[in-house]
Amino acid sequence: RLIHGTVLLSMTLYSTLTTTMITPGICSTDTPTSVTLQIDFPETNLDFIKPEPEERRGDLEEQMKDSLKHVTRLSQMHSLLLLSEQQRRILWFYRYYCNNENCSLPLVLGSAPSWDRTTISEMYAVLRRWRFSNPLEALGLLTFSFPDQDIRRTAVQQIENLSNDELLVYLPQLVQVLKFEWSLESPLVKLLLNRSLQSIQVAHQVYWLLKNAQNEVHFKIWYQKLLAALQFCAGKALNNEFSKEGKLLRVLEDIAKKVKAASDPKRKEVLKVELNSLQQFFQEVKVCRLPLNPVLVVQGIEAESCSYFTSNAFPLKISFINANAPSGNINVIFKIGDDLRQDMLVLQIVQVMDIIWLQEGLDMQMIIYRCLSTGKGQGLVQMVPDATTLAKIHRESGLIGPLKENTIKKWFRQHHPLESSYQEAIRNFFYSCAGWCVVTFILGVCDRHSDNIMLTKAGHMFHIDFGRFLGHAQTFGSIRRDRAPFIFTSEMEYFITEGGKNPQRFQEFVELCCRAYNIVRKHSQLLLNLLEMMLHAGLPELNSIQDLKYVYDNLRPQDSDLQATSYFTRKIKESLECFPVKLNNLIHTLAQMSMTGSAKPPAPETVPQEWVMLDTEKSIARATILGFNKKSDSLYLVQVVQTCNVVTFVEKSFDQFSKLHSRLQKQFPSHALPEFPHSWHLPFPDLEHKRVKDLNLYLKQLLSGSRKLANNELVLSFFLNWCKHTLAEDSSSVVLGPQSTSHKPGVQLVISYESTRLTIMLKHMRNIRLPDGSAPSAQAEFYLLPDPYEVSRRKTRTAPKSSDPTYNEIV
Repeated sequence: RLIHGTVLLSMTLYSTLTTTMITPGICSTDTPTSVTLQIDFPETNLDFIKPEPEERRGDLEEQMKDSLKHVTRLSQMHSLLLLSEQQRRILWFYRYYCNNENCSLPLVLGSAPSWDRTTISEMYAVLRRWRFSNPLEALGLLTFSFPDQDIRRTAVQQIENLSNDELLVYLPQLVQVLKFEWSLESPLVKLLLNRSLQSIQVAHQVYWLLKNAQNEVHFKIWYQKLLAALQFCAGKALNNEFSKEGKLLRVLEDIAKKVKAASDPKRKEVLKVELNSLQQFFQEVKVCRLPLNPVLVVQGIEAESCSYFTSNAFPLKISFINANAPSGNINVIFKIGDDLRQDMLVLQIVQVMDIIWLQEGLDMQMIIYRCLSTGKGQGLVQMVPDATTLAKIHRESGLIGPLKENTIKKWFRQHHPLESSYQEAIRNFFYSCAGWCVVTFILGVCDRHSDNIMLTKAGHMFHIDFGRFLGHAQTFGSIRRDRAPFIFTSEMEYFITEGGKNPQRFQEFVELCCRAYNIVRKHSQLLLNLLEMMLHAGLPELNSIQDLKYVYDNLRPQDSDLQATSYFTRKIKESLECFPVKLNNLIHTLAQMSMTGSAKPPAPETVPQEWVMLDTEKSIARATILGFNKKSDSLYLVQVVQTCNVVTFVEKSFDQFSKLHSRLQKQFPSHALPEFPHSWHLPFPDLEHKRVKDLNLYLKQLLSGSRKLANNELVLSFFLNWCKHTLAEDSSSVVLGPQSTSHKPGVQLVISYESTRLTIMLKHMRNIRLPDGSAPSAQAEFYLLPDPYEVSRRKTRTAPKSSDPTYNEIV
């Protein structure tokens, strides 16, 4: 039947919308520009009959092979938004030759030229013939590109094949695309309500997703209606739980606002007083479920363990008492002033990748903590037990902890005196570090530094704080703050290879990363669909086709596995060789310590990109104290710049400077040395800052004066940690000669021949040494014989000074 009677439509100004949408959910009573349009349709006895499409296949048979190859290449775009008009026309032209083996249904249907009745009938014909390979393929039919209700109904029928546990993973996207439904009685709405009746987990998550979605101004009323429907279905007991959780959040919000507004001296006292209101809340309700997870039931707080963090928003750390007696306290961070929706999305995509890996039998030892946005600019974050930031580990190793190779290894050794426990920690780090390298690269997670990388004592590494992703890096002028593809530093390699004792572990790490990367790439369509469904969620850094294109470019679905392996290996090496990452970590370490008023951390662009080994010709241009650490007997951080522009950092105490001066006086009695600062022991409040100023003047005069003094071995060994004796000790510890005869040299190749194309990849070499036992700078050359003129000659790059070089290079 044709529509008839009176219909009311909500209108809004086009200029207030971020993106053009066709949906009835757009309505806002908060703005005076909202208009309701009444349309009266006349009564009629006419019936609408959909025309049957005509299949025209015969005239295309001759072009089949080449055409289907082209269709397959286009299908690798995986997102309708990434297709050009020309590419869409091609897909639609060959629609009857598309199937689940060479294309995806959202690409085919989305390529239709219009929504006229003839075209829609042909879309329905394709829809009826299609055989879905996976229920998740239908997610792409629920985006704003598909307003047709029959198409959306078919998508929901496929999604119904997911279990409740599987559905939980994709609820954020399903709640978002509710705004594109044309009726509150749509199949998708009914699906979510039915599953909420079956599972408290589903009902709980849908509730908080709907509560948070009400902050989208154009869809507030739409989501309020959906929330009312959920609460009507939920029943009294579950609604009481929702009510208690809401009250808990209001109490936490009130405490957080007062703590943030308090002055620094009074902030702790304010928190202590305000926690009484939280204690009173639990006296009234006895127990309450946490919005993060309905499984977590708490019965109070441990006030002594509650605190706040000293970042700009002063988030609260609340230690809840677990109602499940044998379990320990549940520590949660409550934030105000931060939009946690991006964090939620990144962690959800990480969870999806982890599920994909586990389905392939690959356990990457990923820790994925829970995060929930509970309102505009507020939310909860689960704290991982026994975890600490990499920055804190660096600080325990002194001011130049970020520049030391053995910092991570030393920290784990302290916590694992037993060798078996230590090896298990290496294993956990090995897998989790590889997993997060792949995750952060694909999603373009930015603003990475040692304060948002965490380690557990068991060895698991994980990232936190995802306010910047999809390559939206901060810049200093024209310089990107994040210059490495992802965070994998030499100290991480040092820990994995046990200080170079097991260099083949690095090769295994590269292989693990590339395997994990290739597994995820096979599911590019799912990842791009999940991101596309969130394009209209109002996230600050996911709102354009370019953001989708960024992830597509990182996934490289058009590449073969060998090509992707070679590509990701290059990214690992780029990350490993990126010195600004270490400098960034150093700056974050210095920021936590007392700094001088005049001395500042070196700017990233003033430090060489590579960490160059010291030359035999040594000369110091200048040495400057950048800061000091009060907690370590006033160790001063000294930046040493050699005349060859190599920059190093050392830590020295005031007593060490004094001893250097005394030794120089004895060795050069006839030279006029600069005046050394007084060794004050009086409790001056600004003594250390005065010492820094005086010492910097002393160093400037010492190094700019007599060359005989400045280039003396005493001075060089003091600032460069170098002397002939040290070098002799180092050389004696090196084992010369070839390794054990049981470790034979080897070269790993992958050779494939497909579609008349020969591909050779050099993966790794192992146990290769020169006759004197030293490690060579190796490369490989390839020929196809017979080849008297060497026209087939191909060679790889040279791997410098390594007995176990990694290449993953296609020749």
